[in-house]
Amino acid sequence: MSIQLSNLTEKLAANVVDSDIFLISDSTSANDNKITRSELSKSFNSFTAQNSSGLSFYESAGSYGLSISGVYGFVGINDLTPYVSLDVSDNVTSTNGSGQIRMSTANSGRKIGISLSDPNVYYQFSKKPNDTKLYLESSVNGGSTFTNLLVVDQSGRFAITDSTGALTRKFLCSGEIIEFQNSGNSILFDPYNNEIRTNATDEVLLLNYNNLGDIKIGNNVIYVDNDLVFPKVGIGTVNPSAALNVSGSGIVIRVDGSTNNSTIAVGNTSNSGYFGIINNKIYIGPSRGDSAGNIIYNNAGFGSLGLGTENPQYKFDVNTISDQTIAHFANTGTAKTAEIIIAANKALGGGDTGPRNSFVTFSRFDSTVDTDKWSIGNIYNDTTFGGSDDLVFIKDGYFGASPNVVAKLSTAGSLDIDGSYTSNNDYCKGRFVQVYQTRVTGYDIYFNPLYPNSNSNPSGHNSIYAPFTLTNFPGRVERVMITTSDDAVAGYDYRFEISAITQIYNPATPDQYVSGFSISPPSDPAAYPTSGIIGATYFRSINDNITYVKTRANFTGTTSFSSGQLLQYRLCEFNGTKTDPINFTVVTTISYNIT
Repeated sequence: MSIQLSNLTEKLAANVVDSDIFLISDSTSANDNKITRSELSKSFNSFTAQNSSGLSFYESAGSYGLSISGVYGFVGINDLTPYVSLDVSDNVTSTNGSGQIRMSTANSGRKIGISLSDPNVYYQFSKKPNDTKLYLESSVNGGSTFTNLLVVDQSGRFAITDSTGALTRKFLCSGEIIEFQNSGNSILFDPYNNEIRTNATDEVLLLNYNNLGDIKIGNNVIYVDNDLVFPKVGIGTVNPSAALNVSGSGIVIRVDGSTNNSTIAVGNTSNSGYFGIINNKIYIGPSRGDSAGNIIYNNAGFGSLGLGTENPQYKFDVNTISDQTIAHFANTGTAKTAEIIIAANKALGGGDTGPRNSFVTFSRFDSTVDTDKWSIGNIYNDTTFGGSDDLVFIKDGYFGASPNVVAKLSTAGSLDIDGSYTSNNDYCKGRFVQVYQTRVTGYDIYFNPLYPNSNSNPSGHNSIYAPFTLTNFPGRVERVMITTSDDAVAGYDYRFEISAITQIYNPATPDQYVSGFSISPPSDPAAYPTSGIIGATYFRSINDNITYVKTRANFTGTTSFSSGQLLQYRLCEFNGTKTDPINFTVVTTISYNIT
């Protein structure tokens, strides 16, 4: 019902209390008229303004209160002329908090919300039952059901999501791509692809482009030293020292391609180079692929390296048709000379038993490719060719059809060749070997080592015909061979002496005699040299028609002599004499050191 205020009963001269509602009865306000709340509630259930000016409830000063406009029905709080449906002005003199509108409930199970709607849109700010978060919700069915749009919890965590679960991040956006846009440019955050990108496919994405701060990606996986003068990128290091510095263990860099030819290209201001792998070949060079101009390593089998060929057939295969030198080795330092080592670390069957030979083999094309012609190198413990660390020259090659050692240089420096030695030079230096043969007879057999036939009765040491030779070069006796067909030698022991003296002047020696040889040589010296004898060896129990051989190692003393000395041999019994005259054929091998 409604009632006019003029019809209300007046209660005069009553005390004013907090529960009273005051009504001003006349323009002078001289009378204090009031109606109690209980009486008022019994009389009507609404107020109606008398005219279009509206209705106001204000304190005595007329500054703060509630007003309802008469034209639009706008409600104003602390505002006599509300401009919108609900217009709230702040009361700056209040001390009970800064909130201007407060909605609350004493029951946490109830929902509290503010709704915004038009015929087509329905939004709502709310606190859900038994939930402390603030939600912005949307409804498409007039408020029957809602979908969460924004969520804020009491720790300041904010989310764009339809979830009602607990918030664990300061900001969460789920379900869609995020875009930050300025005019036509924008940055996209794509959670579906875990991607940050620009909105245009040809637009550059910049990171720290203007502030020059360094950039880290991952746990120091990629580090960008964002320097204006010398920018650097480090992978696995935070202190890159080059434009690209990769650090790690094991395989540090791996490049995989999607075709059979994967390549790394390196270029400068004038040229380019390539490193790559094509099929089972690794190449380095100026071309991208297995060109003959590249270095080729073929992984097939045990692997082979080629220079000048794209299909190396051997462990190391060098091929050229130009006039360039195939290989050149040099050492320009002073520490040591350049070394080229050709080694056989294992025998043919493996291990260290059997041939461990190291050869350089020369071949050519004769009906078939690589027909061996010569092998030159070290041969060791090879039952086919013998020798122990000898340097050999093998005709037709070690693996040829009919290998043959035609020259051999021993570790002692002896050279043995099947053919002859020829020199067109006037004079040759080095160690040379000469073989001499002589036939001697008589009792005291002194003889000249180099004379083919000594006297039939060669004299002793002090005869004017005493046999000897004058040595032209220094040398040594390498081997002595003796033989005889005279049966008078049967069962006798013989001593072979070498005397090498330097001439001295002795006035007691008769004219035409040679001074220096001992007049009475000892029968069997205990040590050498003595009385001009430098060395001796022994032939025991000689028999006829047998050849006896003694080498330098069989001599007591030495077999060496100097240039310009007098060299003489003596063949006698142990006591220095000879019982019967015997015929001997003596063959000696002498090596000379020609300087």
